[in-house]
Amino acid sequence: MATAVLPATAQELRSTYFMETSNYRHEMNPALLDAPYMSVPLVLGNFNLGLTGNFGIENFIYKMQPGWQGYGVEGRNYTTFMHPMVGADEFLGNLNDKNKLNMNFKYQLAGVAWRGWGGMNVIEMNLRSNVGMVLPKSLFEFMKTTGAKEDYSISDLGVRTENYVELGLGHSHKIGDKLTVGAKAKLLFGLAYGDLKVNNLNLHMNDDHWDIDGDVRLSAALMKSTLEYENADKNYRDPVTGQPTGRRRIKGIDEFKAGMSGFGLALDLGAVYEINEDLRVSAAVTDLGFIGWSDAYQASSAGTWSFDGFEDFYAGGEKTDNNKLGDQLESLGDDLEDIFSVYEDEQAQKTDTRMLAATVNAGVEYTLPVYRNLRFGALYTGRFAGPYSWHEGMVSATVRPVKWLEYTANVAFTSTGVTTGMVLDLHAKHFNFFIGTDRFFGKLSKQCIPVKKANGSISLGMSIPL
Repeated sequence: MATAVLPATAQELRSTYFMETSNYRHEMNPALLDAPYMSVPLVLGNFNLGLTGNFGIENFIYKMQPGWQGYGVEGRNYTTFMHPMVGADEFLGNLNDKNKLNMNFKYQLAGVAWRGWGGMNVIEMNLRSNVGMVLPKSLFEFMKTTGAKEDYSISDLGVRTENYVELGLGHSHKIGDKLTVGAKAKLLFGLAYGDLKVNNLNLHMNDDHWDIDGDVRLSAALMKSTLEYENADKNYRDPVTGQPTGRRRIKGIDEFKAGMSGFGLALDLGAVYEINEDLRVSAAVTDLGFIGWSDAYQASSAGTWSFDGFEDFYAGGEKTDNNKLGDQLESLGDDLEDIFSVYEDEQAQKTDTRMLAATVNAGVEYTLPVYRNLRFGALYTGRFAGPYSWHEGMVSATVRPVKWLEYTANVAFTSTGVTTGMVLDLHAKHFNFFIGTDRFFGKLSKQCIPVKKANGSISLGMSIPL
């Protein structure tokens, strides 16, 4: 339900942090606001798209071989990891203890920067979306080896999404010859929010079904949308008396209605200090703030319930008439819905105030004395969001051989592996265009889904220097 709210995948282009021609690097450090400009609104102001994760589609989708059950039926040759010919050791051996995926989106709707009040100023409006997902290996162990043991335990599973529009007003100011400070205040208009958290699930085999003792919680603010509920026979029953309690099981979104569902405030702070003409250091923290989500739906499952087990939905399975890959995944989703059932709480809706995921950037930049058009930089970035946190260390080289052209290349060491990136910026007198990436996409499926690790980004934008 959470991930269906908005498509999300993007973030600031960190590769531009040390680029003199970049008009948007103040989004990572407000003290780096140093030139007046106007973005091209609603067309190509500042668009970033990317993923950070430690798994890909090849971990869960397998190409069948001749002789596999269901191979070649109506031309089908792909199946899920649940197929009996996919070995449990092979499948689980390729997973991490915590399989993580972060997706962040930021698109500038409008922005303008100008000189005034003794420094530089900017006002901007951005659409943002942040998604985090943590799937423990223990979940997939239960799914793949069901019945090999009588008891399984699943914990620390979660999916979170927050989607909002931010209106920011920033200012950078030079103090003396060496220090520049910056700050940006932001009003946040919440669109949609969802947080599904599985604190623990203990599953015990009992004859032909599984007894589940668990704690699953959901909070969701979905604009002005309403929820759809299951049939009454799936509503919550008291574990002692077996009688219905009136708590309805949530199925999904019933009717989508646009509207604002939250409001909040945030602050960015940053500073740049020039140690000498060749060396300078900088640091910033962004998104220090919160959003209060009004009328957020509250649902949970705490206590005991039962699960009948997974259907044979893999290609060629006995209990599926249609073995298309999409149908297999849909059946898998139906079974997972039974495991992670949630029912509306006694207080079905309330204001839910949540902190934003703050980001810290700290950098050092060195200009080569013998060729001052060449600079080297090192940047640490940390995003602090509980189980969805990640960290990165990047080193880069940036060259500006002529005034209208700048290029940077970098390598980064992240929580999900080693990545490389580059950016090209064309900076004419009345025109600025950039295109680049923090992480090159690897092999993609026909549906443009990363096959290996979900690491990759694409960023581009256009502005008018003033």
